[in-house]
Amino acid sequence: MTDDNGKRQYHPALRALTWAVPLAALVMIAVIMIWGGDDGKGGSIDISPPAAVIPYVGFAEIDTVIAGANESFAGKNYEETSRLLTRARFFIHSGISEGMLSTMPQNLELILGLSEFYRGNTLKGILFVTTAAEAEPQNGMYLWYLGMMYLSQGDKNEARMWLERTVTAGGKYSESAKAALEDM
Repeated sequence: MTDDNGKRQYHPALRALTWAVPLAALVMIAVIMIWGGDDGKGGSIDISPPAAVIPYVGFAEIDTVIAGANESFAGKNYEETSRLLTRARFFIHSGISEGMLSTMPQNLELILGLSEFYRGNTLKGILFVTTAAEAEPQNGMYLWYLGMMYLSQGDKNEARMWLERTVTAGGKYSESAKAALEDM
């Protein structure tokens, strides 16, 4: 539509939409941030992060990245931890394939998985921790965290399986696993 001077004129309803839609989007974002956030944690059960740190591998570049990830994880900056550990994991896998490194450092995939889980990437987090648990099936810490991650997602069958494995493995987490199994 054009006016008498030949300039384009838009319908009043369209002009109202040009400012109403962005305003509605801002209101929805504010509502989600205030009432809908889950504090960056996956699931409904609070899973405390371990005090475990990732050991160094002996290569300065990788060790620097791991040190930054350890510091970020301790500071609960899970996005940065995830970014750094993904980078370190890539370099370590390259080192393993080239024969310079033999294995993945202990706790790396656990911390990476928990970081992803706390960021809301539940499936990705569970996959990383499952990889760690399969590599070290007698490490009760990995098994316990997997059980708690599944429990927080409401998958009681998977949670029960991993918590029972934790009890079988024994160690520091077996009593917590027994208590969690009794509560289910």
